[in-house]
Amino acid sequence: MTMRPARAALPALAALALLALAGCGDSEPGLAPDPASSTSPSDEPAAEPSDEPTQDPGGFAPTDYSYTLTLTCYCPDAGVPIRVTVADDEVVSATYARGGGRSGAVAGDPVPLSRVVTIDEVIAAAETPGAHRVEVDWPEGQDHPSSVAVDPSERAVDEEFGYLVDDVEVADAPQ
Repeated sequence: MTMRPARAALPALAALALLALAGCGDSEPGLAPDPASSTSPSDEPAAEPSDEPTQDPGGFAPTDYSYTLTLTCYCPDAGVPIRVTVADDEVVSATYARGGGRSGAVAGDPVPLSRVVTIDEVIAAAETPGAHRVEVDWPEGQDHPSSVAVDPSERAVDEEFGYLVDDVEVADAPQ
């Protein structure tokens, strides 16, 4: 006698197979795609070079600060707060603010810098080109969003990512 799975169980088995394949991409989970890597041509002429320093009017003005970042994604660090320190608009350190998560994070342990972003990069994620859905919580009067959630593709599963921004502390300017 040959045993066959019940037909009702087949969708559940297919769903489990998809879950097993989740996160098998070659990009760093939880990080926004680099908008500069887009290959679509632009009809706009290139900007003329200028000697004037430029600042993104939609960006986060401070260049030296720390904040707590919580990733929302199908990645090892999901849901574990990470304290990020930024100097000269570059992430210089990141540590787990508490333990837990799928990765077994330990409070105080360093986080690979490739897994974290600056607040400007959080803002850029809110403008992910071609995304199926983007949700941004940016309280009025605040100079950064509290959260950004991106679903890059309607047809893909488990590629969604997001950032929660909390406890922003701007460093004192050197005198």
